[in-house]
Amino acid sequence: RVTEIAQCLLEEKLSFIEGARELCALRYEADIPEGDSDFAAFVLIDSETDTLPIGTVRNRWSPTALENLETEFRQSELWAREIGTEACRALVRRFAPCHANKV
Repeated sequence: RVTEIAQCLLEEKLSFIEGARELCALRYEADIPEGDSDFAAFVLIDSETDTLPIGTVRNRWSPTALENLETEFRQSELWAREIGTEACRALVRRFAPCHANKV
């Protein structure tokens, strides 16, 4: 699942913020040690964007509130992509070596 999420992020099929949250949740399931360098970017993204409504949570927010956050969301998404792209490549190489030529 880690490889799948990282690949979706690289192919721009998933929001980097949403993907970072999913990867952070998978750290424990995948038995990744605290402070793992490949996951550090995603922990940072998750921490810095934890106030933004992502995924199904957005359904509970008013359209006006979401509209007011749109600029912040777009800027945060660009920032997350900048710091997360190389980390995604590292995860794909680490967890699925046969896919390394795609990154």
